[in-house]
Amino acid sequence: MPRNRRPKKNQTEKPRSNWGTVIPRYDKNGGIIAWQVRYPNPLVPGKRVQRQFKPWQELDARTWLEEEKHLVDLHNKGISEWTHPTQRKKEKLSKLKEQERRRILFRDYVTQWESNYKLPDGGEIAGGTRRNLKLDIRHFITDFESLHLSEITPLKIKAWYDKPHPEGQWAFRRSCMRFKAILESATKPGLDGTEPLLQFNPFIFPIPPAPRSSRIDAPPVTPRELMLLAEAMPEYTRLSVFLSTLVGGLRCGELCGLRVMDIDLDSQTLHVRHSVNRGRTDRGEIRYSRTKTGASIRNVHIPDALMPMIRQHLHDHCDMRLPESPIFVPRRAKIMSQTTLEEQFAKARVKARRPDLTFQGLRASHATLLMLRGGTLREVMNELGHTSEKVAIRYYQLTVAEHQSRIVNLLARDFMDA
Repeated sequence: MPRNRRPKKNQTEKPRSNWGTVIPRYDKNGGIIAWQVRYPNPLVPGKRVQRQFKPWQELDARTWLEEEKHLVDLHNKGISEWTHPTQRKKEKLSKLKEQERRRILFRDYVTQWESNYKLPDGGEIAGGTRRNLKLDIRHFITDFESLHLSEITPLKIKAWYDKPHPEGQWAFRRSCMRFKAILESATKPGLDGTEPLLQFNPFIFPIPPAPRSSRIDAPPVTPRELMLLAEAMPEYTRLSVFLSTLVGGLRCGELCGLRVMDIDLDSQTLHVRHSVNRGRTDRGEIRYSRTKTGASIRNVHIPDALMPMIRQHLHDHCDMRLPESPIFVPRRAKIMSQTTLEEQFAKARVKARRPDLTFQGLRASHATLLMLRGGTLREVMNELGHTSEKVAIRYYQLTVAEHQSRIVNLLARDFMDA
């Protein structure tokens, strides 16, 4: 008998069970240091199942052996299938973990969803997009954050859906879309194969229709208004309003992201390659970043009439020796921010008596004026970097009343004079 199983004088070994064994283990001084329990593995002949208990757990050891015998008896009678204690322990822990996962608070689930939010191509979203995402979530999270995910019902959502929403129609619509998307994601299996947290999406209500955009009713900028805007802009950013209106309909972020190497004077081509943002958290320094979409990366023609102005701007405000230096050089930073350029434009549009205009309005003007001069929808989409005809038509083709009246008169005259 090995030393750790030899009882000392006046010490007797416990009798063995009729099925399985409970064996004391001793230290070199004869003290019990553990109880080892063994029994035959009913699935693998010749193998034993064993477990070890603490010195003071003899009763627990014998109880466990009896419970195991009962499970083996049920298995031998075909009543239930026996599994190894280790496997049972894993399954129990997994079940407890799954129960805990299903009791996740809604605010915690939303936090996970927001942190894992990606672009359709799997890329990271820009800081400004993340900021807007947080704003959309803020409009509904306070009503549900203390509930478990499983406690959110259509009735509770309806109470939120029907109440006043002072944030406005656009914000309410976006919040509904985010809310529904978050709950929909909970109905999908986990990437690790775990079961869905919800059996169905409780957001069963229609997404509110998109309100009519105020941009649709805004007339395109006129030549005189464009000159007034330019005169009201600081000299070092004056070129921006011409580029947005007459060259590619550049967005504000794309204007800020322009560098000397993006303008090819020989071929009269402007390369739109970047935008700017403050990084993933929207709190860092301004940096060059990807454009809004992949289609936004484009090469656009610089009109002859703008070449002298662009050459003069490059000479007066840019370091032509450094291809990566910005086209619009800020006064107190390395890269021009959208906020700075938009603030300058906000003052200029008031002086030009077009307070409704934004850089998006100039972009829409570019699209509309191209169409009025014979440009095709495909050409306009290429110029603006769009892939959706619906978006191009809905938001970037403004109605010009005079032009509409003229073509209606021409149509009627052709028919009446025939």
